[in-house]
Amino acid sequence: MIMVNIIPVASGKGGVGKSAVSVNLSVLLAQKGKKVVLIDFDLGGANLHTLLGLKNNHAGLGNFIYKQETSLQPLLQETGVPNLQFIAGDCLFPGTANMSFFIKRKIIKEIQKLDADYAILDLGGGTTYNTLDIFLLTYNSLLVTSPELTSILNAYSFLKAAAYRFLSCQFKAKSEERAYIDSYISNSSAGAESSFVELTEQLCEKFPETGEKAKAELAKYRPQVILNMGKSTQDLEMARRLRSLVFNKLNINLDYVGFTPRDMGIELAVAKRQPLAVTTPGSPFVMQLNSAADRILLHTYQYNENLQDYEDSESEDFTQTNSDLEELHQEFDNITDTSL
Repeated sequence: MIMVNIIPVASGKGGVGKSAVSVNLSVLLAQKGKKVVLIDFDLGGANLHTLLGLKNNHAGLGNFIYKQETSLQPLLQETGVPNLQFIAGDCLFPGTANMSFFIKRKIIKEIQKLDADYAILDLGGGTTYNTLDIFLLTYNSLLVTSPELTSILNAYSFLKAAAYRFLSCQFKAKSEERAYIDSYISNSSAGAESSFVELTEQLCEKFPETGEKAKAELAKYRPQVILNMGKSTQDLEMARRLRSLVFNKLNINLDYVGFTPRDMGIELAVAKRQPLAVTTPGSPFVMQLNSAADRILLHTYQYNENLQDYEDSESEDFTQTNSDLEELHQEFDNITDTSL
């Protein structure tokens, strides 16, 4: 039985090219001979079918959520790209974005049953619990951002929210530990001096056994980042700032797996309703994203089984250091300014 690598893809804000990355990354992995299922999890505004050139007339996740289908199998669509199938988000059902804990569990189990090497989950924007819960399905979920300061800060805010959610979900619902975290967050929002690192240390002091276990889980958490819409190698300084901010404030390491340039071909591909990786495989964006796909193939994206319920085996060790930014710098520098 194939073990599905689940890769949730999120962004701190809209307009950073997350969906373009999800679609073209799926195509590139499929072209490398991997069975891929791309799933539109933007349940409030699903539009990936447009980027794939598919009509919005096929059953999607909404049909499963509202029990019109009992499995994800009937929702699979062929995309015209060998090895790549698609499941629509289906925003035709009101309230689809507000999934219950039980529905999320059912969807996760169904994803694990897919006959695929990779399941790419394109998430909606923002930091709703549904988005954060799906993002935290693996230890190495993918965040897409751009080098603009507002995007970097939004990416940090997203990762901060994900870190708090990750920590809270290490403990059972209605447990003393969760109550302590909730109280800490409330006091923080009221203006008290606090930090995420301080919270984890206090949890370990107050609840030694469960606190240390949660801290050990946090040590495994290494989100991956693609810096999209870059204009020059100077933009990598923004990547360094994000990495430093996340490590200093959250004690979480980030792995950069891609640095993709701004490419006007993306807009043309959207207008043509075909992925750029299909229409123009030699474009700067696709070439750089292909390098990111190669890095992704080196990872194992296993399901994070240690999260407790969402209501209010450890992934493969693949350690990267600051040298990965230097490698990305060299790759990006090889693209001439005239090609951007």
